[in-house]
Amino acid sequence: MANTTSFAWPEMIDVSRNMVSIKQGGESITNRTKLLILTEPTELYNSPTFGVGLKRYLWQYNTPNVKAIIQERIKAQLNEHEPCVEADKTQFADGLLFTEDGADTPSSPNELKMTVALQTIYQDKIDVSFDIDVEREKMFGKVNS
Repeated sequence: MANTTSFAWPEMIDVSRNMVSIKQGGESITNRTKLLILTEPTELYNSPTFGVGLKRYLWQYNTPNVKAIIQERIKAQLNEHEPCVEADKTQFADGLLFTEDGADTPSSPNELKMTVALQTIYQDKIDVSFDIDVEREKMFGKVNS
């Protein structure tokens, strides 16, 4: 298994134990990959080269061309910022490959759900699945509409 650690984003501070939370192994790589994909350039570290920048693709048609651009952007970011992943072996799937309730629910045109399969330098395969709405709720809480 992967011998790597990182801060547990976005729950970096474990108040109950009065310490910084750390993730290890594949969970660490998954955590860093989500951070990289969900970050806008200059949002974190004030670096214009860190982050995929998914906001720029909002309100664009969901065409194979746009999907290919997003996938290439993710691969480029993984290649540049995630040393534990072999970026050229990254695979993508539309929607989630699995859901919490096990049901295959149809997706709304207003949702972003994706699964990214990563090959690590430790020869592990890690699936990173996320629903952008769920991830946003983890970071900012429930948004009232």
